[in-house]
Amino acid sequence: MTWGSFNGDEAEAHAQLDKYWELGANFIDTAEMYPVAFNYGATTEKWIGTWLTSRKIDRSKVYIATKVNINGIGSGGESHSFEAEKVLKSCELSLERLQTDYIDLYQLHYPSRQGGALFGWGNYGSPERYAKSKTSGGGLEVFERQVLAIKQLFDKGLIKDWGLSNENAYGTTMFCLACDKLGVPRPVSIQNDFSLNNRVYEGDVAEAAHEFGLVGLPYGALGGGVLTGKYGNPKYAGDRPLDLARMNARPEFQGRYNNPSAKRAANEYAKLAEAWGLKPVELAYAWARDRWYNGAVITGTTTVQQVEDAVSAFKLDTLPADLLKAVDDLHEKFRSPSAALTDQSVLLTMDAFKAEDNINDDDATTCGTP
Repeated sequence: MTWGSFNGDEAEAHAQLDKYWELGANFIDTAEMYPVAFNYGATTEKWIGTWLTSRKIDRSKVYIATKVNINGIGSGGESHSFEAEKVLKSCELSLERLQTDYIDLYQLHYPSRQGGALFGWGNYGSPERYAKSKTSGGGLEVFERQVLAIKQLFDKGLIKDWGLSNENAYGTTMFCLACDKLGVPRPVSIQNDFSLNNRVYEGDVAEAAHEFGLVGLPYGALGGGVLTGKYGNPKYAGDRPLDLARMNARPEFQGRYNNPSAKRAANEYAKLAEAWGLKPVELAYAWARDRWYNGAVITGTTTVQQVEDAVSAFKLDTLPADLLKAVDDLHEKFRSPSAALTDQSVLLTMDAFKAEDNINDDDATTCGTP
């Protein structure tokens, strides 16, 4: 997600992929709009493509996922609502950048009926929230049209499967019903923001996905890096200087992960991990892996060491039941602190918590936008 922004050198991305492949991992997830934070679009896919080609990777041995987004970043910058011609163009350009002739998993990056206004929220709220960012309505005809846009990719042999991302229970249900009606394969996965600090997925979305046969493919398992513990304790910073870490270098980017309550929760999860002889990063990844509804867990890395830490954490034994119970107990105290329910500005400031937690006034600062 950040190859081309936080990682500005193609060689850095290739070194991470080399280590990832060496350690036995074979799933790569990207998107036409990556990298994010700055320098948006196209570069990440290009670097993955040059790696596949230069390393002469057997294409049948690697599983590649990418996404089409309604802002058209990576396909001309023109907003759309997943119309057939836009989806086809985006897919073809992704194939060109990735230097492959098919995509294993093609995902709708986020719903056109909501647009970017969905990020950082733990509920639907009201229709007014999405008025400025949506590019379509949410009626049955929209879902059917978008399903047929995906069908053309199957018909042309450009994709093997498709999936949803940043979707809710309503959208998951409507897409699957539209697929059944039109004779199109259902989506196989759903890629949502999910971590110890954001368990919103476990509500109606998990049920809908389960009943329709979609597996969870969560991103954000480290909560933007906050759940590594490095922002609370530099000993967990690894080999990347903390001043270059995402929440320090770009505090305005995805501040939902780094709000005061999220940081306090991360510190508590770090203490719990240490009590069980684990690193915070190991607890965060292994916990997400062990959720019954997840099929894989997506990581984002900026160094080779982070790749090693991620794969090592994923290969840990199943976490003990007592540890999982302790995680749930902490969750009752810190309920999805990276997801706002009524007012993001409150979530992103310390003021609402100072009296309760006796937090130093020096820490009462705004932490960025979601």
